[in-house]
Amino acid sequence: MATSQSLIKALGRWSSLILVAVGLLWPAAIHAQDADCPAPEHLAPRLSVNVRARVEPGPGTANNLRDTPGLAGDVIGQIPPGGQFIVLDGPQCADGYVWWQIDRDGVQGWTAEGDASHARYWLEPLTLPVDPTLDEGSLCQQPPDDYTVIKFDYARLNARTVAMLDHATQVYHALGGLLDVEFLNALVQGSYNPVGVAASFGTHDAGGAVDLSVREPGTYIILRDEIPLMLRALRIAGFAAWLRDTDELYAGSPIHIHAIAIGDAELSDAARQQIDGTFGYLRGYNGLPQDSGVPLPDTSGDIVVCPWMIELGFEDLRELG
Repeated sequence: MATSQSLIKALGRWSSLILVAVGLLWPAAIHAQDADCPAPEHLAPRLSVNVRARVEPGPGTANNLRDTPGLAGDVIGQIPPGGQFIVLDGPQCADGYVWWQIDRDGVQGWTAEGDASHARYWLEPLTLPVDPTLDEGSLCQQPPDDYTVIKFDYARLNARTVAMLDHATQVYHALGGLLDVEFLNALVQGSYNPVGVAASFGTHDAGGAVDLSVREPGTYIILRDEIPLMLRALRIAGFAAWLRDTDELYAGSPIHIHAIAIGDAELSDAARQQIDGTFGYLRGYNGLPQDSGVPLPDTSGDIVVCPWMIELGFEDLRELG
């Protein structure tokens, strides 16, 4: 990936959707049907059963939640802009709308996906259906050998690391992760930050090191359900990545993901040790040096070793301890 492309993509991520979620207020009704909802009378559905979704964020009116699919259904609640839910059933067609049964915090009902007459969606998926035959190995992609330093608002990364974060986002989507999660947007500490954070013990002094937020922007809710998928995507993209939970590094230390780019030619010695050193990722450990000398197990998922890593001399060292 070229540096210019990475920059364009990175800047584009800071733009958010400003789409209005409009409630349904008209009283006319027809009977719902189980058949596919035909176009152009209905929008092509973007949701599916068992995915997480939300009302489009931005200023506007909440989506009504009804007890049956159709405008004749009684309104039993509302989903505010940005409100999330799980899709239980659907689609069903009624009154020119595509309806989905959803569960929001234990309240179940039907809500409409959008307005075909204005070509406007009110709901958007937050997870994607995952192909059960997907070979994770096929998602491996060797990063470019580009060490141009790119400066973000308060952090610096080299172009190789930016490309890896871009790829991790693509992998995350392919695995069915939240559409809103963009790893560059989640950056809380970058590389080339000598003695910037004492708790990092030198891992961020040079290239290839990042700390990433695991909180939803705006609400700051910890995305507990998404963290394992975030870690998996980062590992497939070529990072030794771990969750650092609250208080794990020191009293009051914030929850985040710590990741080191495997094969980065500009890693600090401390960062390189986290990959294949005594306490390293490739040995099945959590990367944190211990005063006792006894490594702690990696609790952030299985390691990933892509073919390009092996070509660079990085292999699964777990049998060696």
